[in-house]
Amino acid sequence: MNATATQLNIAFETRQSVRQKLRAGDFCLLIDYCVPPAAGDVIKLALAPGVALARQTECDSRVAGLSIGLVDCAAPVDQVLEVLRDQCHDIVVRLCGRGASETAVRQLLATLQSNAVGTVIATTGYADPAHRDGPPEYVPDGYIDSCRLIQLIREHYPEMCVGAAVNPFKYNIADVHLQYFKMARKLNFGAEFIVTDAGWDMKKYQELQWFLQSRNMSECVLARLTLIRPAEIRAVLDSPERGTVISREMAALLERESNINETQAMAAQIRRTALAAAGCRLFGYSGIQVGGVTDPKLAATVVDQVTDAFDEFTDYRRWLIAWNDFHDRIEMAPTLQKYYMFKRLMDPEYPTYTVDETLHAPGEIAAPSRSDQYKYKLAKALRLESRSGPVFDLARQVLCGYRKGRDWQLDKTWYVCAAACPKGLEYGACSGSRPDGTCELGSQTCVYHRILALANWQNELERLEASHDDR
Repeated sequence: MNATATQLNIAFETRQSVRQKLRAGDFCLLIDYCVPPAAGDVIKLALAPGVALARQTECDSRVAGLSIGLVDCAAPVDQVLEVLRDQCHDIVVRLCGRGASETAVRQLLATLQSNAVGTVIATTGYADPAHRDGPPEYVPDGYIDSCRLIQLIREHYPEMCVGAAVNPFKYNIADVHLQYFKMARKLNFGAEFIVTDAGWDMKKYQELQWFLQSRNMSECVLARLTLIRPAEIRAVLDSPERGTVISREMAALLERESNINETQAMAAQIRRTALAAAGCRLFGYSGIQVGGVTDPKLAATVVDQVTDAFDEFTDYRRWLIAWNDFHDRIEMAPTLQKYYMFKRLMDPEYPTYTVDETLHAPGEIAAPSRSDQYKYKLAKALRLESRSGPVFDLARQVLCGYRKGRDWQLDKTWYVCAAACPKGLEYGACSGSRPDGTCELGSQTCVYHRILALANWQNELERLEASHDDR
């Protein structure tokens, strides 16, 4: 079997926008920058590192552009873009549904268009730290689902290039399937490309590509990679609630590296990022988005080593040996009970998904509880999604967990009211669940485990990918 996977072209000789590179099939490298939570007179000073990074990306033809996140930014977006766009020809903006209203999203999209931002990435967003206090309860108007964000963009600015996020770093069968069903739904809503969350488990990066290949899906996917400075390692290990998935063995390795000296620890981080980038390219990714790069010198070093790794590793087997040797084959899964969708991941003989030879891993989606089965049958028979009156209001509350204040679409979620999700998501699970499947806002299992079980029981899994309202 050929041990070289599909790789996209790398075209450094011409300056193209991110959208043009993705559509042309050229490998796309982005440097990621999180806009600081500053406003007023200090914003220009606070944006100084971003300005320096923007200048670096502009003068380096190997970098397609700068991606920025605005989650905690207090400054007007047009002011931020005015400062950064003077230095960089192409900026990709990550939109977050956390704490936003649809009116605010429309205004933000208008601002982005007027500032010539042509590419956006829609995300629901991780939980607001303020919502972690007290019991996990639905937060009204706290989050807009990423599917709805994509829908809004497509309705008002169809010419924009829209990306969506997926978190492949899930380790139980329900969460793995929920992530991939939600990803397919985002694509059906109109997303043109996908961006992964960041992690270190290369099996999961490969798993996502094999899933796409098994479904004959050819959409572009960018792998998000993260560079951690030695001084930041402890904070990452102590604060896993923001989506960082790390095994004990990998955490111990990072700590050992940080205890040597900062220069060697940083060199190890950069080499790891370069190796991961080369592996993702061999897997078939359309590009990478590198986070944690905080200054121009570091950005240049990272890009140099990434491009060197591309030249060094054009063969899958050779790359795999180098990755395993660098990590001494440590366990990357954060839990003992770990689920991967396919066998033979990270196998030197299987660089790509092969229909007749690649096997799906054993495992079945759990059946719904008898209580959920009974409630579903009764709620459906009563047509609780459309009946009005005090009696039916009580039935919705008892059978579905319905809460007033919003037009919950019960038939979309198999009569399990999405008010049971603290974010109130009706289009599918977010990416923030913990490795054991519990919600990031509490100790209860993600409510979409119940919904997935009911959908599977009714042989309706395809509805978890649909873009219509399922009414």
